[in-house]
Amino acid sequence: MKTQFEHVSVLLEEVVDFAPEATQAILDCTLGGGGHSKRLLEKFPEATLFGIDRDGFAVKASTECLQRYTAQTRLNQANFSDLPSIFSKLGEPLFDYIVADIGLSSEQLARPERGFSFMQEGPLDMRMDPDHQQITAANLLNNAGEQELISILRNYGEERFARKIVGKILASRHIKPLESTTELTELISSSIPRKLQKKGLNPATLTFQALRIAVNNELQELEDLLKQAPLRIKSGGRLAVISFHSLEDRIVKQQFRKWENPCVCPTDLPYCICGKKSLGRVLTRRPVNASKKEVADNPRSRSAHLRVFAFEKTVS
Repeated sequence: MKTQFEHVSVLLEEVVDFAPEATQAILDCTLGGGGHSKRLLEKFPEATLFGIDRDGFAVKASTECLQRYTAQTRLNQANFSDLPSIFSKLGEPLFDYIVADIGLSSEQLARPERGFSFMQEGPLDMRMDPDHQQITAANLLNNAGEQELISILRNYGEERFARKIVGKILASRHIKPLESTTELTELISSSIPRKLQKKGLNPATLTFQALRIAVNNELQELEDLLKQAPLRIKSGGRLAVISFHSLEDRIVKQQFRKWENPCVCPTDLPYCICGKKSLGRVLTRRPVNASKKEVADNPRSRSAHLRVFAFEKTVS
């Protein structure tokens, strides 16, 4: 079993470059191994950094990575939905820069015992916070009803073969409970005709994504973060979000557009009567993607999309 936490932060320089000048307060919502936080503190050595991660291993690794900055960092194990209570304990801070790297870390994928990867044998776990979460992927697969499983695979994985895969799951669990990642991977592969499997994409990819999102309530957590951000950002502050699949990216893109242009008046009205005011502007009309060099060095960065919003007013 691995003992060292290993995580490569994606779009590292791009995230740092988007930070507002003279940044004094930073919130890193997904500490990982502390990579983004460390580079931001190197650029802004006088800044205060607040950081959270729902994975206790990540918080421990970040604490070690940021030892040099102990006096100016406040790190906690928490979900996005826990932010209001954390802010209350910390005195309701406001931030110049909020950063969130959504999704799995390379560390989580590399540990077979976490059950996130279809490339390695491991238990069907997939919990980002095993200390506090009860429901595992195995619990869902072995106990959820047919329609619930189909809905999970379709809504969270956009899996076109959801019904066939679920049919195989139901038949398999009738004989014995599903227990391992390789067991599930083989079942999925046998459910999708080989000629219809996408080249370069493991057939288990979308199902594993869907189960992970369901187990960790990831999309609702992202919505919670986007609700909190405008309340916690200073005028002139920025929010940077890195996502790794279309569901998350779509949520971020649509919310940024609403913040920039919240008016809901009919288009044929000569002027706005709804009273909704813009919070600022989108700095990334198209998502920022990893360079060819970064993709070569870290293949995981291939699917990373960075979007940044600049707030021009404080929301009270």
